Formats: sequence, structure tokens, C-alpha cells
Amino acid sequence: MFHSRNVITLCIVILSFVFSVVARNASAQENDPCLRMQSQAEMNDCEAEQYAKVDAELNSVYKQLTSKYKSDPQLVKALKLAQESWLRFRDADLASFYYQKDKLGAYGSVYPTCRSRAVIRLTVERTKELKQMLNPKEGDVCAFAAAPPSAQVDNLAKPAASRSYLRKQ
Repeated sequence: MFHSRNVITLCIVILSFVFSVVARNASAQENDPCLRMQSQAEMNDCEAEQYAKVDAELNSVYKQLTSKYKSDPQLVKALKLAQESWLRFRDADLASFYYQKDKLGAYGSVYPTCRSRAVIRLTVERTKELKQMLNPKEGDVCAFAAAPPSAQVDNLAKPAASRSYLRKQ
């Protein structure tokens, strides 16, 4: 009797888990307009449009960030370098994942969709990072924090050797 209760309980737990996973996947599919397309060409076009949207958002957030900190040319220069480096990383990451020269021959007609999804994922992650820099959380001591404008001016006026944060620890 005790054994059969355990088996029944285990079955209920497993079924609950399976139903929650299926429901979560169904919800994700409902939110993805590209999964409703009828042909591969339509899916490829749809994913390209989705990428264009997330890329536009990334560019908008980047412009907001550089505009917000335009009074700190050193920070803007660092942001530009970081963004250029991220773009090179993104391209190299995709090139390593889809490394065959003949992409369509190697990966098939689904390649444009898969590549778009990969670049969308990377772009969304980068946009989140830039948004965190644009609106840092107060109290997060490890988060991005630009120097206040008065500190920027004060630090620029001091010789580099006198800046304590430049000394080796």
C-alpha cells in the first residue's frame, strides 16, 4: 500500500512537471510570431525583421548612453571601444558556430533563421547590459557607476600620479 502511494505521488509530480514545461513552451511559441509562418522563406524574413527591431533598440540605447555621458569623453571613448569589441566578438562567435563556407549547403534553408535567432539572443543580452549602464541600480556596488561630473573635472585637473585609483595595489 505504502509503495503504491509513493508511485502515484511520483507520477503526479512527473505529470505536473511535464504539463508545466509544455505550457511554458506553448506560451513562448505564442509570443514568437515567426513560428506561425508557413514556409521557411517566411520564417527567414520574419527572423530578419525581428533582428532589425532588436538591433534598432541596441543602437538607440547605445546612443542614449553616449549622450548621457557626453561630458565624460574618457567614458564615451571606452564605451565606443567596448561596443566595437562586442561587435567583433558577436561576429566571431557566429562565425565559429556556423563555420562552414557554404552556409546553405552545410546548414540548409533554416540557416538564416538559426543565425538570426543567435544574433538576436546576443543582441538582446548586450542591450540589457547597456540598459543597466544607462540606469544603474542604486546600491549595487559592483554595477556600472560613472564618476559624478564634479569628480570627472577634479580628476582631470589632477596629475595622473596623484589619482589614487591609478596606483597599483
